Amino acid sequence: MNDVDWAELTHAYGTAEDVPGLLHDLRSDEAVTRERALDALYGGVHHQGDVYDSTLACIPHLLALVQDPDAPDRGPVIGLLTSIGATAHAAAEEAGDTMPDPEAALAEAAAAGWEPDEWWEEYACAHGLLAGRALAAAVPSTVRLLTDADPDVRAAAATFLVRCADEPAALLPALTGCLRGEPDPAARQSLVKDLADLLGRLTDREADREAGRGTRSGARTGHVQAAVDLLRRLATGTQSDDATTGPDSGVDRAGEPPARAETSDFAETSHLATASDRAKPSAPTEDLAPTEDPALMEDPALMEDPALMEDPATVLTALTALAAHAPDALPPHVADRAIAALDRVSGRPAPPPESGPDSGTMLSYLRDLRARAYPEAIEARLVDAVQDLHGALGGRLHDRHRLVSHELRRTAPCVRSDVFDRVRELYGGWRVPKPEAAEAAALLGGVLVAYAETMEAHTEDGTPEDAGSAATSGSDARVSPATPGSDARVSAATAAAAAEELRCCCLPLTADILDAAHRIADASGYRTGHGWERDAGGECLQLLVAAGDERGARLLGELLYGRALPEGLPGWCRDLGPHAAGLLPQLGARLQQIAERTAEEPGDDHALDEAARLLSALRSTGFDESAGVIAPFLDALAEQAEQQGTGLHRAGVHLLGSPDGLGPDAADHTALLCRLLADPSPYARVGAARALWYAGQDAAEILPVLTAAVENTVENTHDWHAGHEALELAAVMGPAATPLAPAVRACLDAPHAGTLTAARAALALRAIAAGTGNAADRRAADRTAADAALVTAWQADRSVRSVITAGLHREDPATPLPPGLTALLRDELADLRRLDNSGRPTRTRCRHNTAADERFCAQATALLARA
Repeated sequence: MNDVDWAELTHAYGTAEDVPGLLHDLRSDEAVTRERALDALYGGVHHQGDVYDSTLACIPHLLALVQDPDAPDRGPVIGLLTSIGATAHAAAEEAGDTMPDPEAALAEAAAAGWEPDEWWEEYACAHGLLAGRALAAAVPSTVRLLTDADPDVRAAAATFLVRCADEPAALLPALTGCLRGEPDPAARQSLVKDLADLLGRLTDREADREAGRGTRSGARTGHVQAAVDLLRRLATGTQSDDATTGPDSGVDRAGEPPARAETSDFAETSHLATASDRAKPSAPTEDLAPTEDPALMEDPALMEDPALMEDPATVLTALTALAAHAPDALPPHVADRAIAALDRVSGRPAPPPESGPDSGTMLSYLRDLRARAYPEAIEARLVDAVQDLHGALGGRLHDRHRLVSHELRRTAPCVRSDVFDRVRELYGGWRVPKPEAAEAAALLGGVLVAYAETMEAHTEDGTPEDAGSAATSGSDARVSPATPGSDARVSAATAAAAAEELRCCCLPLTADILDAAHRIADASGYRTGHGWERDAGGECLQLLVAAGDERGARLLGELLYGRALPEGLPGWCRDLGPHAAGLLPQLGARLQQIAERTAEEPGDDHALDEAARLLSALRSTGFDESAGVIAPFLDALAEQAEQQGTGLHRAGVHLLGSPDGLGPDAADHTALLCRLLADPSPYARVGAARALWYAGQDAAEILPVLTAAVENTVENTHDWHAGHEALELAAVMGPAATPLAPAVRACLDAPHAGTLTAARAALALRAIAAGTGNAADRRAADRTAADAALVTAWQADRSVRSVITAGLHREDPATPLPPGLTALLRDELADLRRLDNSGRPTRTRCRHNTAADERFCAQATALLARA
């Protein structure tokens, strides 16, 4: 370590002079000191995944530490090396063949006097490539750690090898053998994950090779087939292949687990860790031969041990591996096997969460956060395994529905929040058949009924339930574990989550569900703080509103005065339909409230935004004279903008952004709207043009504004969104926008035009070509070009399909669809994924736009009927 001039090296925070002390502290006797050192290394030499020259200097010392059996906490250090390896892999993929000699690239930059900031991407890529080579050279010596006495080290070493080895095929027998002999359940599950990743790499490589040869054999090599067979055996546990449910093994087997297989046999037979390899740690991995007999590691006692073979998390992880990388090898009755695994943990006490020192570091914070984020009644690794299985099953919606419904039944009414995560992903992200969706809705509705009864029971006891005290975000939503048959009362957070999923997943709502939602919302008390709409009462109110229930309008009216206005208020009023008319007095009272505030503080941006939201809500109620209320507000904002020499305030732009402008009653306010056609803001100008069109104004008045917006889009300016709004309005105007045709054609032909721009331009050109303003051959050519562009955009980008469908749905029903689009519509409706669902597994808590997909499906179905 002293041979390195650390002062000449750098990391994220400057000179690397502190790194030797940190490396030394990794061997400290104090756990807090070790964790702080590791955290500092993550934050310095591997800051946000970057690799520096100091990172390269650290790698040999980190590798030496993990090889020392007396060193503490080697597993987390291997994790740091694995993370560096991930950056190296990304650098290799990015660089390709463009940087064959990273050392020469660094030397050239140094000779030229370049600072790292001047060529950061190349600098980081060069160091990433060098780090990858150093870690790949360490693969042979790291193989020995697969037989280490510490299960954390064994698991971490396997992950490192899978991520960093150049030749995954050479590792497959070793990893398979270790999995057969692993006695620790957590390490065993981790090895299954690593084996799955390794199979994924091999599958990808084989697919690339076969694609290059133009063949597709589908045959597996012997080692790959052996790994798949092992995964299948782990997935079935001790069950036979045709079993539909597993035995209840809720009582752990008495006695200690069998002794681990002798590691010397494996070390002698595995050519990955020969004496010559140990003498030459830099030997290239491609020269390494695979283990000749992977069964040498198998311990028959371990492979027949029910406690290990039926470990629920391992069974689920093995099913995940097969579903992702060998779906043809999945055992029958996948859902039954997964349900049996989950039932085996029912009633068992979960092991304590991962512990560690309170070091005040990011590592300590993340560990504590993970411990709080998982329910106390279930092991964290099991929660992860269930989530991963759902992602791997993908479009096997029946199996996934059975799993979710089983979990809902098993934990009801106190449903764990991780189950809500799977509800969100399945019913919100996939087009689940109606019967299954109705079953899920009934189960979630049962949670609301139980919570309503809880509230009423508390009220009868004289201890009112504060339904607004728990939100669905953060750890508060994860405090209500229950076991089957328990009499635990459902929490406010659980009820809020159930109502949110019923609404956001567009699940079918019955009268019983809406009655329970009304009981909760009606009894939720009066709270005025921000975020009230996300507590149990607020979510149930939103559920009533989304269903267009009149009771939702009444409750919302009671809450408007004095509460923080929800962002979605205009949309709520639209959802309520005719019932929203009952909100007019309350909206007027709240507007008067804000008028008094703005009189005292004319520049209060928050008050102006609230006023715009209320006025948009007023417009959404269908109030006939809404334009007469909105116009004075717009006039005041326009006058303020003229005095300040700025564009219209964002509150005014928001009001002008309504899809149908200010409505037909805006005809009395055309002078104001014409003034806004000259506003500095392109969004205000296009919004004013839209309002004028819907007010019945002549097209000639607004076409110059639309032309300028479309031409700016052609020139690739930053105002592209205004250009898209102009194109959408041109599509609505149809033949009246004929003078805009040259700009629309240019937009369609622009080399930088994205698929969304092309789709909107094509819809506008189709609408214009429906008129007689151009010659027949010109109209035919425009129609042909637009149709081709729509089909191309549809096939290139799934996210624009809703735009295309909405535009075509808006056209005259007698207008024929673009050639070839009918088949594309059928294919899309047959797809099980919602439009914004890529189908790739993820653990992120993304919320799919299910309502938009439902509208898309309805419009697409109508187009097919028209065709």
